[in-house]
Amino acid sequence: MSFAFACAAALYRKGVHPRLLAGPEDLARLRRRIRAGAGLKIMTALRRKVRPLAESILQSDDLPAFFETAKRSHNEPAALLFYGLDDLALAAALDRNAEWIEALRRVLAAVILPENNAYHLSTTALAYDLLHAFLSPDERAAYGRAASAHVPRVIASAEGHFFKNAAGNGVLCNTLSALPLALAVRGDPGAPDLTALLQTLTRMYAASLFATTHPNGYPEEDIGYGTGVAAWLAIMGEMLRRAGLYDCYRDCPRFQRFGAAMLHFVQPWGEDLSNTGDHGDDFGMREFVLARQAAVTRNPVLKWLLGTLHYTHGKVHPENTLPDFYIEVPLRPGFRTPASALSLLVLDELKGEQSPAQRHTSTAYCDPGRGIVSFRSGWQVDDAFVVFDGSQRSPAGQGHAHDSCGHFSLSALGEYFAVDTGRYNIEQNCHNVVLIDGKSGRSTDGEWRMSYYHGLLRSYRPGAFCDSASVDSSHQHNCYWARRWLGLVKGPAAPAYVWTVEDINKNNAWAEYWWQLHTSPENTIALHHDYATITGWRHGHCLDVFQALPAPAEYPQAHTLVRAQDVATVSSYKYIPDIEVSVRRYRRPADMLHGPVYARGRLLVKVAGYNGRFLSVMIPRRKDRPPPTVERLTSLSNTLAVKIVFPKVEDTLIFAYEHNLLEAGSVRERAQWCVVRRRRDTGAVLVKELG
Repeated sequence: MSFAFACAAALYRKGVHPRLLAGPEDLARLRRRIRAGAGLKIMTALRRKVRPLAESILQSDDLPAFFETAKRSHNEPAALLFYGLDDLALAAALDRNAEWIEALRRVLAAVILPENNAYHLSTTALAYDLLHAFLSPDERAAYGRAASAHVPRVIASAEGHFFKNAAGNGVLCNTLSALPLALAVRGDPGAPDLTALLQTLTRMYAASLFATTHPNGYPEEDIGYGTGVAAWLAIMGEMLRRAGLYDCYRDCPRFQRFGAAMLHFVQPWGEDLSNTGDHGDDFGMREFVLARQAAVTRNPVLKWLLGTLHYTHGKVHPENTLPDFYIEVPLRPGFRTPASALSLLVLDELKGEQSPAQRHTSTAYCDPGRGIVSFRSGWQVDDAFVVFDGSQRSPAGQGHAHDSCGHFSLSALGEYFAVDTGRYNIEQNCHNVVLIDGKSGRSTDGEWRMSYYHGLLRSYRPGAFCDSASVDSSHQHNCYWARRWLGLVKGPAAPAYVWTVEDINKNNAWAEYWWQLHTSPENTIALHHDYATITGWRHGHCLDVFQALPAPAEYPQAHTLVRAQDVATVSSYKYIPDIEVSVRRYRRPADMLHGPVYARGRLLVKVAGYNGRFLSVMIPRRKDRPPPTVERLTSLSNTLAVKIVFPKVEDTLIFAYEHNLLEAGSVRERAQWCVVRRRRDTGAVLVKELG
């Protein structure tokens, strides 16, 4: 396939179809490519996928009524038809399958009927383009008239609000779906001059491109919604590029960085992303956007990401698993791609992948727009991986924000230790943050609605030995102030581990501060005298969790600490009134990881004091090894210090709240925090980091 800028411009001038994402020569070449190798594997699976779709059309004696059933749920046959219409169209065009072509002709005729009110018309643009040669002049003209009338109606309905809401998936999908339609009928008989309308739609598209994509490529609506929007925008972007009307990568360089951004949210073992938002860890239509961006940016690691991930809507809603519709085609060990028209259109790019380790990909990432951070100790399957959320949000994409400022997700040793709980889990009590007096700072009153309060990423500092970042969650905590620091300690001779430091003041009075860690369903939590242990279900490896409080003499009344555990559920309890019913939909509880985690174990560390100032250390541990020793050290007032003893080394971790005097044991440094690693046998300093 050719995706060079303006490569299809001549086709538009001459009125030749297809042209949106492929030209006649591209189809001829693709017909040869599907006879063997990867092309044959994908095409064989694609035929299996689309055959029931064609049958559902041919068996219907009332298509408009059939189309209406698509509104009931994602897994209605009519809904699947429109989700898979492009797949059916390309398969029909490549095979010249008379039955499938007839089925599509009926669809194209039905969607323009007045009783359909053009509801599904916008989903048929690529089908019309690919099947143009098989339509009669009258059919083409009728479709062109309907499409040309629909496009200005869509624009008119959106012009008053679009540029204020250009990042919202509902607004942009409803509006920009008119863009492929306008391109499909541009210059055709029955269609008027659409130049001005295309200019307006292109301007709207550009607005969405910028509004949905933060400076370093992270999507405003996170994993799930945001990844799906970016994938969809990439498809339209290539249509515009081929037409020579707009170059999304030249005008909006940040969009080039989307694929590379997603790479920093993949689990250490591949296969899935880390959930970060209001949906699940799914990435629909990944095959096209990642393949194209791999080509544009010459980054073969994006091909690796394409091949390690997988998709089914059942990841979020088990009833939509649908193995005969969401088909992943294994092309070789460790590489798979969906059975889709999009996979065939990027067939040339489905090879030559390289892993992040092979390319020495950075292990630290930050998007200052969304205020989100990703750290990892390396790119091996057992490495530690942490996501830290500053919860910065844009007014242009309202609808899916959570009270997640300060939340962290942690995977290590192949285990999901600390998880994001996804959809229906809006409030602070559903995130790995500190609760004041055991309650969320802001309440949604049990409703499923967005959070109205934003957070702030205050700092981001990658380091050779310790990465760190900090956030301000005061707005979401609804208190005098609330700040959190997080660090990932890497380095030699000890496992990578994570520390957090809290600085919360409710109202200058005594309060309880509940440190939370929501863990994967099927993980277990054990409480010990001076620490807690989470054991993972995947391999049985562990996470030991320790805390250190201010010295008893620091305040008129000493801080206290109590460890507990419970089962946490969604904050949208009015929308999801029966948790057990929702949990039973899953094959096993751990499958909830990928979507809404309706119920999960929660570790609680309840600290009481005149403020919420304390330190936590989370240390991954293989199941056959003893836990490390963590000892609170005597240090200056208004500091926290611990010594962490491993078999061969020991770390001194010190944090100073304001004065920057780091003095504990033999350490004397000047910074806000430091980690110093020494050999136990000689006491020699191996490495240190100050921040």
